[in-house]
Amino acid sequence: MTIHEALDRGHPVEVSALVPGDRDRHVRIERPETTPVVVACSSRQQFEDVLHRERPDIDPTDPKQVHWADHPGEWPGS
Repeated sequence: MTIHEALDRGHPVEVSALVPGDRDRHVRIERPETTPVVVACSSRQQFEDVLHRERPDIDPTDPKQVHWADHPGEWPGS
């Protein structure tokens, strides 16, 4: 299974599982009228910066818009 397949669950924003030893979580962001972007994020700040740039209309704390594979809000760089 690819990162894109693992993250594609129907939410505008998908955050991959927290994997011990990995530096980042992969975040897939659907962008209106263009292809989704997948970004590696290691911290909440980095996630919020990317989300604000790509989809300023999405609240990073809204579970209807942001799906966490596991451990919501936890980052490897935290």
